[in-house]
This record gives sequence, structure tokens and C-alpha cells, in this order.
Amino acid sequence: MTLNNIKAIFLDMDGTILHEDNQASIKTKTVIDDLRAKGYKVFLATGRSYSEINQLVPPQFEVDGIISSNGTSGEINGDNLFMHCLSTESVKRIVSLAQQQEIYYEVFPFNGSRIALKEDEAWMQEMIKGDTPPNHVSESEWKFRRDAMAGKIDWKDHIPDDNYAKIYLFTTNLEKITTFRDELIQNQVLLNISVSNSSRFNAETMAQHTDKGTGIKEMIDHFNIKQEDTLVIGDSDNDRAMFAFGGYSVAMKNARSEIQEITDEVTEFTNEEDGAALFLESKFLK
Repeated sequence: MTLNNIKAIFLDMDGTILHEDNQASIKTKTVIDDLRAKGYKVFLATGRSYSEINQLVPPQFEVDGIISSNGTSGEINGDNLFMHCLSTESVKRIVSLAQQQEIYYEVFPFNGSRIALKEDEAWMQEMIKGDTPPNHVSESEWKFRRDAMAGKIDWKDHIPDDNYAKIYLFTTNLEKITTFRDELIQNQVLLNISVSNSSRFNAETMAQHTDKGTGIKEMIDHFNIKQEDTLVIGDSDNDRAMFAFGGYSVAMKNARSEIQEITDEVTEFTNEEDGAALFLESKFLK
């Protein structure tokens, strides 16, 4: 397949357009602006919650749409196109499982700050102590956990009834999170969830039958764009669904080898080197 028919480009954020400091560069913004000026539709497809995104991009950063929380929500110019909610019952059950094993968690409502229970604050603070990430946890993931614990979590006495986008789960113990993630996957139907992960040290739960691939389908259906006319760029396990759906798939140079092997192409440069922007510039703007 060639790139001549591409009309829509979907970009992951962490490990793709974000640097290790969790910021997208001016270079990336400029390339996106130039692509849109040439008539391409450019979208974000991220595990991040919608409310987080404006903190991660330069001023006047614009795209044609945003798929957030691994496909649970789609926004166009700030207006919601689709929303798939975790039930409060499912959230409570997963939080209870996390508490039993001391798995760090953050619960993301569609509106408002992420939440956790006050009774878990002490041991969660203890887990995230220290400026240096342990056990090969990435700098960006560790920084975001420390930022969250420094004032971004709304500590609650109980889980309120609400519309929830996702639950983020984390521990520095690789064996523990792998086992926990596998248990969630085995109980997806019972818990009415889908399960993904953006690093080896985390798990994320969303509404059942929801992922980046389903989010892209809902977005392109709205714009009357064909599946084969899409290009997707990502780097991690939670991008597998969009790699499977996209017409043409591209992995970042910094992606693990097993991720690179399932895509059509790999960028020449890493996320730290603006590899996604340079790839798009070389293929569509020169």
C-alpha cells in the first residue's frame, strides 16, 4: 500500500509526539499546522484524559479531533462526538481489587479531577516517593504519578456515582502489575470492561468493547473517511488496536521490537527527536 490515498492521520501522544518531559514540541505543532493547511485531517488518539491534553501541547495547538482515554471519548472543536462510560459499579469493584493488592490507581471522571480514596493516600504516597523512577519505570510515567500525588488527585471518602472514562493502575513491581492486568483481562466480561496498557508497569480499564481502534472508526465515520485512507502512528501496547484498524500503521523508533513488528513502517527518529513530525514532514510535506 502507498501513502497517496491518506486523508486522515491519527497520532498517539505518550512516546510518540510527547517528549520525556510530557510536552509536545513546536516542531510537531508546525508540522500538524502544515498538514492541515494542505487538506489532511489530523487527530490525536491518546490514553490521556481529555482534560489533560491542553497541558501537554504548545499554545494554539489545533487538530481536527481528539480521541481520549483509549477510545472512550471523542471531541471535535471542544464538542463531544461520542462517550462510552464505565459504570460506577465496575469502578468500585476494580478499585476494591486494586486496594487488596496495593496497586496504585487513579479514577478519571469525564468531568472534574481524577479521584482516589482517602484511606489509600498514605500507601500510595509511599509508593511514589523519590525523584528517580525505580525498576526501569519511564521518567515520564514517574513524573506524572508524582505530579498527580502533589495535588491533582481529589481524595474522596467514597466513589461517587458519576460518568467515568477510565481507571489508571500502576505499580513499580513488574510481576505484580502483569499478574493483575492478566486477571482483569480474564474478567473483562464479568467487570464489563476492556483492558489496555501504555507501559509494562500499568493497566487501564475502559468501557467494554472500547479502544483506540473503535474510537478511530467513530471519528472517521463522522468525517466520511474510509478506513483504508487512515494513517496511525504510535509506540505501545495500547496502540495495537489502532495499528490493527489503520489503513497504514507506523511505529516509533523508540517502540519495543514486538510493537515495531506489527506495523507497516518504523520512524527513523525517536519521540525525543520529534520522529513522528519528521516522518510526516518527509512523506507529506516535501
